Amino acid sequence: MSMLIRELKNEHLQISDLLVKAREEGVASEAGRELVLSAKKMLLAHLNKEDRYLYPPLREAAAKDESLKSMLSDYALDMDKISVDVMAFFNLYESTDQTSENFHSDCDNIIKALCKRIAKEETVLYKIYDQIYDQIINS
Repeated sequence: MSMLIRELKNEHLQISDLLVKAREEGVASEAGRELVLSAKKMLLAHLNKEDRYLYPPLREAAAKDESLKSMLSDYALDMDKISVDVMAFFNLYESTDQTSENFHSDCDNIIKALCKRIAKEETVLYKIYDQIYDQIINS
């Protein structure tokens, strides 16, 4: 497994852990809001890392592989949908004005959506990246 994939998987765990802790803490407390803000910052940094290091080699390989090109397009559309919900969640709950009683269920929904996406990335996309990485290293 490449160093990049190890880092991305570790970040997945950290983001999920922050959201679980935020759910347990609740958004009414300063600690809970800080956990939400930390999760948001970590997720944005994670997505930036994927955009900078993961996707360029995948797109390059997709130029010669129509099925990979289609898969990347599907992943991008899926991420666009998830991003809207996740950013709306973060924007709503990072505010000190927000003490919504819906936080726990909203947090559960975001955790589920992210976990589903993470599973897809780690079982499919990251494996493809590592195959491409191995080919580059071994050629």
